[in-house]
Amino acid sequence: MPMARQDCGVARKAPFGDALPMLRTGLLIVSLFTATGAIAAVDCAQCKAACSIRSYPNDDHPNLRSNAGLQHVSADAEAAFNEGTTWDPGLGGIDAKRAVAGYKRAVLLDAENATYRNHLAAALLGTGKGPEAVYNLERAVALAPGEAKYRVNLGYAFHRAGDETRALVWYLRALALDPLDARARLFTGYALENLSLPAEAIAEYRLVLVQEPSNTGAREGLVRLRAAARAEPPGPFDPADARR
Repeated sequence: MPMARQDCGVARKAPFGDALPMLRTGLLIVSLFTATGAIAAVDCAQCKAACSIRSYPNDDHPNLRSNAGLQHVSADAEAAFNEGTTWDPGLGGIDAKRAVAGYKRAVLLDAENATYRNHLAAALLGTGKGPEAVYNLERAVALAPGEAKYRVNLGYAFHRAGDETRALVWYLRALALDPLDARARLFTGYALENLSLPAEAIAEYRLVLVQEPSNTGAREGLVRLRAAARAEPPGPFDPADARR
C-alpha cells in the first residue's frame, strides 16, 4: 500500500474517549516547534513508513453491481483507476498529474468506492493538494468505516498538513477499530513524539516491537528518544533493549 514515494518515504487499552484527558492535559503545554531537528527526524521516519499507506489496486472494494448498466459504469471506473495506477509514482509510474487525473475519473464514475478515493488522496498528497486529499480520505472512512487503514491514512494526511493533534486522533481511532494494527500504533508513536510526549511515544514503540521485533521505525524511535533523554548523540542500538 505505497504512499507517494517521492516524499521519502497493540491496542490502546481504552477507546479514544478515554485518551482525551491525556490529550487535554498534555497538549495544552506542548509547543510543536520547540525541537525542530527532532521533529524533522520523526517526519522523515514517518514519510518512510507511509510508503505502505495505500492498498494495492482492487484489494478491497471493487464495488461491482449486479445491474448490467451499473456494471458497465464500474468497468469504466476500474479502467480509469488502473490508468491512474500506471502513472502513479508511488506505484512505479512517472507522472503524478496523470495519476491524479485517472483516479479522479474513476471517482467521478464510482463515487462510492473507498479504494479509488484512497489512491486519489495519496496521489493528491504527492502533488501538494492536502485539503483535497483530506476530503477524499474522509469520504473513504465514511464509505468503509470498518477499514482501519483509511483512518490511519487520514491521520497521516493531517500530519502532512501540520495538524499533529488531529493526526493522533485518527491514529487512536484506527487502534480503537483494530488494536493489533502495528502501523497505526507506530504512527501513534510518531505523533506523540512530535507532540513532545516522549514517555507515551516510547510506550507505543515498545508495543509495536512486541508485535514486530524487526520494525525499523519503532527501533529508530526508541533510539531517538533515549538519545534525547541523555542529551547525547545516539550510539549503536542494542536490539535487546527494545524487548525489555
